[in-house]
Amino acid sequence: MHKINKTTQIELDRVQATIKKELSSEKIIQEIYEYIFNAEGKKTRALISLLASKSKNVKPAIRVNLASIIELLHTATLVHDDVVDESERRRGTKSVNQVWSNSYSVLMGDFIYSKAFILMVKLNISPILDELAKATNDIAKGEIIQLELFENRESIKLKDLLKVSYLKTGRLFEASAKTGAMLGNIPANEIKCFGLLGKALGIAFQIQDDLLDYEAFKLDTGKPSLKDFKEGKITFPLYFAMQNVGFKDKEFLLKYLGDDHISKTHQAKIYKLIQSEETQRATKTLLKKYIDEANRHLESLKHHPCYKEMLNLITFSTIRKI
Repeated sequence: MHKINKTTQIELDRVQATIKKELSSEKIIQEIYEYIFNAEGKKTRALISLLASKSKNVKPAIRVNLASIIELLHTATLVHDDVVDESERRRGTKSVNQVWSNSYSVLMGDFIYSKAFILMVKLNISPILDELAKATNDIAKGEIIQLELFENRESIKLKDLLKVSYLKTGRLFEASAKTGAMLGNIPANEIKCFGLLGKALGIAFQIQDDLLDYEAFKLDTGKPSLKDFKEGKITFPLYFAMQNVGFKDKEFLLKYLGDDHISKTHQAKIYKLIQSEETQRATKTLLKKYIDEANRHLESLKHHPCYKEMLNLITFSTIRKI
């Protein structure tokens, strides 16, 4: 993770403590809940919320509570995603659906969602509740659209991938930044600016995640090798590869897309096609476009207490390997 200041790290630790406090007295729920939250993630969305809400006028406890809500919402989507994708690992450990079952995972995801909404009601700030409820709905919409796209994968367009990336990833980044800014009671135009910054940064994060899926073939990124490809997902690098390769190579990629038992020889060929200079250049150009957009919105917020830390986070987004 990139370097953040000591105060922000303390607040992120408090987010983790707040989440772990939301346990149930039921033993099985305790067991699964602790399993999920002991595998600490990057908490990027919670961090964005904490940074956007930096203000002398806001009590730290309220800021931590909002960041905790956002982290709970994000984690619930991950638990559900693993069921949909039939994933075996999450954050370097076995996914919940592998340790228990799909049924437990779906219900546990629902449990975590409900915890988030209980904390939202306690926060009792209607505009924030409205924004987070809409974001949660948009994330689910993105999952459904993505499923439909995979059924028509040969005709998928870049605008389709960008739409799904916004709904599934950029939308919660946007809501994290926007609701954090709302807590700070800043002008409406600045709240909008934070939202646009979060949206652009979220899409950039998704593009970098897509790149890392293929880099996992050669690097220790914590992700299984070619995870997205084996799950049948056309992500940005694969999309650009299919635009650049010849007919036979495109047929090869489509033939093995979604195959969970690809030979090492074929995996190496897939990796080589995805890592071609043209494909990497196209993907990284798109990544830079959204990083530049995030930086442009941040320039309008130079006076905000979060400026330096947010700038570091945006920079980290282009070089991270986890």
